[in-house]
Amino acid sequence: MRRVWAAVVSVWAVLAIVGVLAWSHRPAPASVRQASPTLVLVQGKNGTKRLVVVQAAAPSHATTRTSPAAGR
Repeated sequence: MRRVWAAVVSVWAVLAIVGVLAWSHRPAPASVRQASPTLVLVQGKNGTKRLVVVQAAAPSHATTRTSPAAGR
């Protein structure tokens, strides 16, 4: 009977550990939205106006390393 109780207790212990780890796990970051181009009205020479499409720059990203000191 001891083996049965040991098996039951070990199963509950494993389930408790898995539950705590699942509960404390951070969700994955949300996906980054795609930037859409922006239209800008530009006034040129002689008062002419034009629509210009401005594309978004590359998305910024974080790194795990710091930049080296300047001048080294």
